[in-house]
Amino acid sequence: MGLKHKLKLVLRETYARVLYHTGLCALVDRVMPRRLVILAGHCVTAHSNAALAKDMRIEASKLERILAHLGRRHELTTVAEGWASLQSDGRHSLVALSMDDGYKDNRTHLLPLLQRLGAPATIYLESAPLEERALNWSHLFFWLLDRLGAERFVERFVAECRDEHTNALYRELTASGRATSYHLKRVLKYEAPAAERTRAIRALFLAEGGDERALCDALYMTWDDARALRDAGIELGGHTVHHEILARLDEHGQRAEVAGSRAALVRQAGDRAASFAYPFGRRWDWDARSKEAARLAGFTCATTTHAGVNVRGSDPYELKRLMIDEDARLHVLATEACGGFELLRRFGLDLSE
Repeated sequence: MGLKHKLKLVLRETYARVLYHTGLCALVDRVMPRRLVILAGHCVTAHSNAALAKDMRIEASKLERILAHLGRRHELTTVAEGWASLQSDGRHSLVALSMDDGYKDNRTHLLPLLQRLGAPATIYLESAPLEERALNWSHLFFWLLDRLGAERFVERFVAECRDEHTNALYRELTASGRATSYHLKRVLKYEAPAAERTRAIRALFLAEGGDERALCDALYMTWDDARALRDAGIELGGHTVHHEILARLDEHGQRAEVAGSRAALVRQAGDRAASFAYPFGRRWDWDARSKEAARLAGFTCATTTHAGVNVRGSDPYELKRLMIDEDARLHVLATEACGGFELLRRFGLDLSE
């Protein structure tokens, strides 16, 4: 971590603690424009998701404290309803919780928490696991990594993969001692040809005795679960069919992934799917074609994973979200929600990312 980034973290932490502990958050909230803050996570920690990465999980008690605190000053809402409300002259700023992918704990652990708080949320569903009980390559990758370990996984993958560029990058990571799950996954996400990556990972998964249906059943909700969430007032949103990086697809592929996810939602849960979340959500993961695909599919807004707040003049297809996991800090989230970091952005200082 560079000196500049370390300094930025210290400044962010100090600034957030001052605003939070002195009560200045309330003053900033009153002087800043009305805003929508969207929290973004994946799972509430449960037995069913214990094998997922730490940055995909948050303890129920911690999430409940965050929502309860933010709900005392801000209106808790869904993403689509929050965006629509932001266009009017409401009194309070808004906070929406969103969860990506559609994991089983969203029904078993998140829903009871939301019901205790009387709070809504938005769940973005990747449709293939629910429609076909089929998993995207990343879950097969993490299953293999857990079973084989990094060194053995690289050895097996290089023997199976037909793309020499990917294999060379993997050999380089191994030689430099950087064959971590993060770096191995990043190569598969951004460097490996998508079709060959998926073929090789699936071949290894099957060779190791993996059961895709069983793994999917352990991780993901069913459509019955999704409909139960809908009936409880939870917004169901689109998140593509196969969780592909949209920017790596051609225009036809992007539209198929985006429209396909909405069609599945309409077919299985009724025509209430108003918002969409770009898979992975960084600026290099989606592009202008992705935004147009979301609009053409019938989504009224779409979310990224870049930090910040959303105001009335924001681009509805580039809504910002704050990622939350076990390392989430209430004073930082409260400072963003009150407009504290947005105040600094007006002076050219962005401490969020």
